[in-house]
Amino acid sequence: MKHLKLLLAGMALLAAACSKDAAFSDATGKSGSITRFAVHQNYMYALNQNEVLTYSLQDADNPVLVHRLPTDYGLETIIIYDNTVYLGSISSLYILDISNPAAPSLLSKTDRQEIFIGGCDPVVVKDNYAYSTVKIIENICGRISAQSALIVYDVSDKTFPIAKGTYQLNIPNGLGYKDNYLFVCDEGDDRLEVFDISNPLSLTQLGYSVAVTDPYDLIVDGDKMIVSTKTDFQIFDISDIAAIRSIGQIAK
Repeated sequence: MKHLKLLLAGMALLAAACSKDAAFSDATGKSGSITRFAVHQNYMYALNQNEVLTYSLQDADNPVLVHRLPTDYGLETIIIYDNTVYLGSISSLYILDISNPAAPSLLSKTDRQEIFIGGCDPVVVKDNYAYSTVKIIENICGRISAQSALIVYDVSDKTFPIAKGTYQLNIPNGLGYKDNYLFVCDEGDDRLEVFDISNPLSLTQLGYSVAVTDPYDLIVDGDKMIVSTKTDFQIFDISDIAAIRSIGQIAK
């Protein structure tokens, strides 16, 4: 319980810090795609390796565990979009119903192709499509036939998500979007790859990318993007997608 209170306090401080910076408009704070907890309607959802834990935050000084949802082993990331929870794991994309926020229930779970099993799976969602990167490190996982990729899912029917496209990348990590442009951290190529997602069924990888050493995750906030690397946070102006430029850097 002590660790949970510290976590909640850290979240509050992060939100407060963001609200003081006039450059970023979301006073409640934003998170990247690689996170293991999320808050919705006075409930917090936190991931163990094989279950989703739901805590009531009705009394912020005394969070209470109110529900456990078991899953297969390997949960990695969580994001909430349009009152729905999306979970990334080493083998699947999970979609949860939170119409009763105190007790999430499973709507669906994808079956990933064998060549994509074993990688971290951050997810972002826009309209009826989910975009998920699968990162396979062959010399660690020992899976010579494994592939890293960006996978596009049609989630218009949340009970039956369908993989609609696969785009091979090197070692992709976090991702985010602005309007019809998707940004993907590709650690293997030391770049942010940019995709036009105006047609989710046929993405176009733009003919340029942004050089960033060891990009891990990113947050898009209006016309600005913060990229987390191993050594710093880099801030970019993305008001002109064809001319993305660095405007700041914060050492870790």
